[in-house]
Amino acid sequence: MDRTRLAVVALLVVVLAGVLSVSVLRYTSPLNQREHFVLSQYLLSRNLVNYSSVNGENLSAILSTPRIGIVSAMPMEQAPILAAMTVQGVVNISGYEFFVGKIGDTQVVSVRSGEKEYAVTVATTIMDSFFNITAALLSGTAGARDPNITVGDVVLGAFVADKSSIHYYLGNSTGNYSEDGYTGVEIVNLTPVDNGIFAGFGSAQDVPANASVYGYGYGEDRSYTYFEALPASLGLLRVAEEYSPAATPLSYVTGGNSSALVRSYVVSGVVGSANQWTEPLSWMAQQNALYETDAGENEGMGFAYTCTHFGIPWLVIRGISDSPWYPSTYQGVWAADAAANVTLYVVRHFTEAMPLLREKASFTDLSSMSNAKAHGYIVANQVYYSGLTVEQIDYTAVNGSTEAIAPGSSWYYEYSYSYKPPNIR
Repeated sequence: MDRTRLAVVALLVVVLAGVLSVSVLRYTSPLNQREHFVLSQYLLSRNLVNYSSVNGENLSAILSTPRIGIVSAMPMEQAPILAAMTVQGVVNISGYEFFVGKIGDTQVVSVRSGEKEYAVTVATTIMDSFFNITAALLSGTAGARDPNITVGDVVLGAFVADKSSIHYYLGNSTGNYSEDGYTGVEIVNLTPVDNGIFAGFGSAQDVPANASVYGYGYGEDRSYTYFEALPASLGLLRVAEEYSPAATPLSYVTGGNSSALVRSYVVSGVVGSANQWTEPLSWMAQQNALYETDAGENEGMGFAYTCTHFGIPWLVIRGISDSPWYPSTYQGVWAADAAANVTLYVVRHFTEAMPLLREKASFTDLSSMSNAKAHGYIVANQVYYSGLTVEQIDYTAVNGSTEAIAPGSSWYYEYSYSYKPPNIR
């Protein structure tokens, strides 16, 4: 397979003898059946794809069929999805195995991306580019970042916050150092991103005519937009909220030996995405002062970024596998199954005409259990520290006012995370 040329396939196919009239890079102008046929023939002729089909479908039919795309980082997370599928074919593009088939009466495609943002970005880009994706779900596991959230719960990413870029500053009159989010993720804004946490615009585009004198640039380009958090599809979020999860053994939550069961919840919250871990609790409290997250993982922002760029409705679904409040327990398979159960519920209740599918979630859609809803913000403007102790938090409230939280307020002591959640909620 000629992987070196895969990156330019999406651009090459749009100029093949002038056959295609739309770009595969814009979901708002999806390919029609004939265009999918041309695309499939091009992929096959250049040995860029392998496929097999149980029912003898040709590649163009497989690619053109409207489907929900389901991405999982690890085999443990993909396995319960595949177990629930009637697999009708396998398409291999650049080494990624895309399993196509049905869950119930709904056409789906499932892919294992591999771990970390970069892997999921590549897999999701290929999926969104070549398949006819009507909605996309990221199903998998995460760690708790909220004292209200325990093993067995499922956090829905109403927002995914980019925690990969933190700007640290040396001391000032308030603390010995401070931090804020460093610009956010720069996304080419092909489609509107209502309700996102906005951080500014990119520099004006350079062109051949001004490249030799461009220097530091000369203004903004509003098609390049920085976001610190991206909002999910409100329609997908509402459907996922309807699912009632099974109870979880207390021993899974605490690592103890109790045979009791505890209620599990589906929580609309904020998923913090970065290639970093946050134990002990003091470190997690420090990070959560800047990013009010409920679950922490490594792939969500790459997935959300890609689907947002393509204009595809998306939702991140994360089963909680571990918690820094109970560091002696890890339940990866239980968490993967919990996330998959919610994912399967969304798939089985999905229609392209479902209400609010293309509307974005907002702050008001967050669960009362979420850190952000409890504290009034998703991303703070500035956080000041003495060592790892939070000294002050400046943030912009939902009503647009600027607030400062310092020691002495009841909110501040609640925020310390020094307590454990109750065993039975």
